[in-house]
Parts: sequence; C-alpha cells; structure tokens
Amino acid sequence: MRHWARVLTLLLLSGLGTACESDIAMSLDGKACDEQGQCVAGYVCEASTRQCVRVGEGTAPSSTSGDGACASDETACSGACVDTSSHARNCGGCGATCSAPPNGAGICLEGSCNFACNKPFSPCGSSCLDLQNDVANCGACGHACPEAAAGTAACVKGACTTSCDAPLRACGGACVDVALDPAHCGACDQACAPGLVCSEGACSDSCVEGKVNCGGACVDLETSAQNCGNCETRCSTPNGGTATCTSGRCGFSCSAPRAACDGACADLQSDPLNCGACGKQCDAPANGSASCSSGQCQTLCNAGFADCAGACIKTSNDPANCGACGHACKSGEVCSNGTCTLNCPTATRNCAGACVDPKTDPANCGQCAKMCTGTAHGAPACTDGSCELTCDAGYKLCGGVCLSLDSDPSNCGACGKVCPSTQGGSATCSAGKCGIQCGSGLQACSGACIDTSSSKSNCGACGHACAATEVCQAGKCASECGAKTSCSGSCVDVSSDTQNCGECDNMCAAPAFATARCHDGACGFDCGGGHQKCGEACIDPKTDRQNCGGCGKKCPEVADGVSGCSNGQCTFSCNAGLSQCAGACVDTRSDEMNCGKCGKKCPGKQSCLLGLCLL
Repeated sequence: MRHWARVLTLLLLSGLGTACESDIAMSLDGKACDEQGQCVAGYVCEASTRQCVRVGEGTAPSSTSGDGACASDETACSGACVDTSSHARNCGGCGATCSAPPNGAGICLEGSCNFACNKPFSPCGSSCLDLQNDVANCGACGHACPEAAAGTAACVKGACTTSCDAPLRACGGACVDVALDPAHCGACDQACAPGLVCSEGACSDSCVEGKVNCGGACVDLETSAQNCGNCETRCSTPNGGTATCTSGRCGFSCSAPRAACDGACADLQSDPLNCGACGKQCDAPANGSASCSSGQCQTLCNAGFADCAGACIKTSNDPANCGACGHACKSGEVCSNGTCTLNCPTATRNCAGACVDPKTDPANCGQCAKMCTGTAHGAPACTDGSCELTCDAGYKLCGGVCLSLDSDPSNCGACGKVCPSTQGGSATCSAGKCGIQCGSGLQACSGACIDTSSSKSNCGACGHACAATEVCQAGKCASECGAKTSCSGSCVDVSSDTQNCGECDNMCAAPAFATARCHDGACGFDCGGGHQKCGEACIDPKTDRQNCGGCGKKCPEVADGVSGCSNGQCTFSCNAGLSQCAGACVDTRSDEMNCGKCGKKCPGKQSCLLGLCLL
C-alpha cells in the first residue's frame, strides 16, 4: 500500500482534488506541457499558455466517421466505422489491439481480446506450439520428452524418441559407446565377462595406457563427457546442444541456429530472454508477457486485455483508457463498462479510478491493490476475494507451483506421488507412470535391478534359481565361484558389485535421479539423463533455481514476484498488476522511471500518477 500512499500525497501536493467516490483525480487540464511541448495521449499543448488541454470529442469514441454517421452498433475509430465487439484492432474501444504469439492471430470476441493459433499449431498457455515436433510439449501441452544420457530427445509426429550423439549407438533404448561400454562392448548386448573391461571395443584384462577404468569402461577422462575429469562427473546437455569435455572440463556446443548464452543454447530470433543478442531480455507489461520474433521484442497481452501503446489494459475499466486507448476520465470520474461516470455500480469497487470486482480481480483481490502472486507455467487468479493460481494446460497445481505430472519422478501422475527407487537403478516417470532404469549390466526382475550373471535367485534369467548347494557363476549354476567371492551363493566381484561393494552385503546407495556404482570396491553414483552431480545430489540444471545452468548458480529472489529457472536461465514472474522492467517488478502506474510502460521516464520534475507524467 505504500506506493498508493505516495500517489495520494503527490496528488495533494499537485493541487488535484477528489470528488464523490473517486480516490484519485484524473484530469490533466491546466497542467504544464513538457519541454518538447507535448502532453500524454488524449491531450494537446495549448501554444499560448503552454498548458495541456483535452482534445475534443474526437478523442473519445465517436458515432461519426469521416464519411458521415456510423451504424448504431458501430463506432468511429480513426475515421472508419468499426464494430468494437469484434474488431481485433479496436477491441472494446478505439486503438485497443488484440495481440497474439508467433504462429497465432489476435481475435476479438464480444469486446474482449484473445488469440487463435494457425494450423498446425495449438494453444499452450500464451504460446502457439507444434505438438507434433516440440520436445517440451510432445503430443500434448506440458508433455516433455525425457532426456537420455548422451542422447538428444526428439519429438516426431507427437511421439517422443531419442537420437544418440555420435559416436554413440542406441542399444535397448539407451545411448551407449560400444567402444567402452562393458555391457555392449563392440556391439549391442555383447557383454564382457566379469572381471574384464571394455577397451576400444574389445573385452580385455586392463585398459590401454592413457585410459582409466570407470566401472569396467576404459575412458579418457580428458575428453569423455560421461566421465569428465573423473569417473563421477557427467556433463549436462542444454536444450538444443551437445555436452562436451575438453581437458577434463565440461562444456557444450549448440546446434544451429542456436547460440551459447550463459549456460544455455538460445535461439536469438525467438527467445525473449536472449532476443537478438545474448542477455537481451524483453520487458513484459502487467497483464501480459514478453515474446521475441525475428530478434525483436514484442508485447503479448493476456486473454481479456488489449494492447494500448505497449500497455495491456481493459478499456472497460481503465480510467486512463476508458472506452478507447488514450481516453482518460475527468477529475472525479471513474471508468465502468468503458464509460466515464461518477460512481461505480453495485458489487464493484473504485480502485484508483477503475471499477473492479474485488471477488475476481487478481490485482485487487478482496481489497484494492492486493496483488496475487503468479508462478512458472501458471497465472494469478482471484476467486471469491481469495488469491489462487491457474495453471497452463498440461500442468497441475502442486504445493503452490504448476508442475507437469507426465515425467516428474517426484510427482508422477499425481501431486506428491514419488516413484520408488531400487538398488542398482533409478526411478523414472513416463506418461505419468513410474518405472525403473537399471544400471549397466543389470536387468529388471520384478521391480528390482539384478545382475543375472551372479544372482543365485535369478541366475542367467529372472526367476531362475540355483539349488541350495549351488552358486551362480557367470550366469550359470555351479558348484564353486572360482576367483570370485561367494556372497550368499552369488559369485561376485566385490571391486565392482553395487550390492557387495568391497565386501559382502555392503550395498551402495544413490540419491534421487541417480544409479549406484561400485568402482575399486568404493561406492559412488551416476546421475540419470538430464541431471548433473552437485555435491551428493543429482539436480536438473535446466529447472533447478538453486543450481540454474550449473552447480551453485542460484537465481536471485525478486521483490513482488517469483523467480524460476527455464532451460538453464533464471526467469521471474511478477505479482498481478506489476510489469517486468529491466529485471525488476514495477508498478508502471506510479514508477517515474517506467511511467505507463517500461522505459518511459518522466522528464524534469514530473511525477508518475496512474501511468501519466505530471508536474
């Protein structure tokens, strides 16, 4: 409420009065013109007095065009007769333009703006997307294709697929390097015998000089993106890019036409966070969002709001644009149903000259200036005077945030439904159903990841148990383990067995989104596709705002808004009624550096009142 107290103080100092029910006077009559002899929209500078005076009736909606009278259901806008209930460039009032995202067109329905998507695009939130080819919305809004380690997710005809980065090969749905994977050494499903390693596509007793044994794979720690610098570090892959490892340090390269921008691969022609150049973030007005087309920032107003010179407004109740863009109500008047009047109708309240319903207005929810908070993939809403959130299509509200329940192992198919992990594997979520992904050399048996080459209960195949006096050796029931260690009848290599690491029954644990690993008798873990190791946890650098774009890169908190992380870049959304201007949430109705819209600075000693610069 502090900014409104300041507005009232400035009004009193400027000599503007109040009348009847109006909280704030709106008249600019008699105010000084600026240094260039200009006034705000709806007023002109009187040369003799250097004062602002209201334009004649032509400023307000008129029933007369340049050629004569308009029909009873039409309004004269810029010399033409239009139906403001359906005209997309004069929706609800003259000059009120319906905006649309790329691949869409603005439409006007009963005086309220919305947009329609061009074929074959579909509406998802405030975007028009191709659900047949969009990896983040494949087949349906919010259905993201899961990432595979060392692979690139793709969407083909609305179905998720994975393409493997060269020189990797698809083996059983995973991308593997047959030159070093002990479970696929030289070819898919060609596993090395226990105790051997895979070196240059052939099973061997040891790795060649310059290579290091990482779980049976002979790798070059200087160049391997799966084991960069050490056996535990897997480099993350940004959307539209490929992970790289150079001199033991992770990096990435971007696929054309994307460019590397602070940990992300951005399309400079369409990314509102990097529009035309890296780091050039488009501003977003209140009741709207930013978009980028051909490297140029554009404004996209929310459904129900129209674009008036870069601001998203409702001509039905905006006192500075009442019934038409630039048509300001006089002192003591309020704006109701597109008409300047003295009092607000029953069930509405005068909030800064606008007649609003406090039961439904998210910018004045329950009381004037009570602004509801939004979130990523969701918008603030007001129901019966209480703030709520409305999630985009394909997302569901879970604990105050909007989530996709299709692929989140922590919220799989329902809020809070955590997919259980298993020894030797990691939990997965696909199409809202839980599953497991077993580590290299292991096989899923009744929900558990089993090494069928050594398991006495699953020897050679799931469910095939050896006799009480037998052991399982190399996938066959035998009388002894030979050089291996017998752990309850299972012949294992304690230097690499995750369930008997270093000694029998020493089971390696792994955090969420990871698979346990045993190397030289010591436990460790490998993070699953799309996740990166940060300390003792596996995080998603594309969405984790505590590690956005990399470990420890925390997105800053935003006053009067909520921060987030998208594609490895920090983002934020503002509370209802506030605009995103140069990385901050501001009220363009009172901010002198952003008066009426982002970047519009009030000159000289002028102050900003209801988006208008005044002395």
